[in-house]
Amino acid sequence: MRMKSRSEFLRVRNEGKTFSGKFVVLGILADQEMIPKMKLGIILTRKIGNAVTRNRIRRRLRAIINCWGDSLDFSGYLVMIPRYMAPSATFQDLESDWKKLVHRAGIVTEDRLI
Repeated sequence: MRMKSRSEFLRVRNEGKTFSGKFVVLGILADQEMIPKMKLGIILTRKIGNAVTRNRIRRRLRAIINCWGDSLDFSGYLVMIPRYMAPSATFQDLESDWKKLVHRAGIVTEDRLI
């Protein structure tokens, strides 16, 4: 379920759509012919903070996907890029920002997200 190659990330950036929130930028690229339903990638740079901070944000974003990923009506690539304000955000802040982004992107099936 993870994106591993640089070409996948570049394809989402060049061909996909981007939605930005306060704490997270969401990039999506629909692909109906994918064998796994969805592939996820998280991009974190050293501008965000040290390794401990980056890993904490990465764990929080994965937990959000594990919790709400089943409610997505989407087949394709999904890239999440935390912004510079993400280290100061709580889990609830990241979760609400993610819910707003997937609702704006139109890839949510259930109304229980909002």
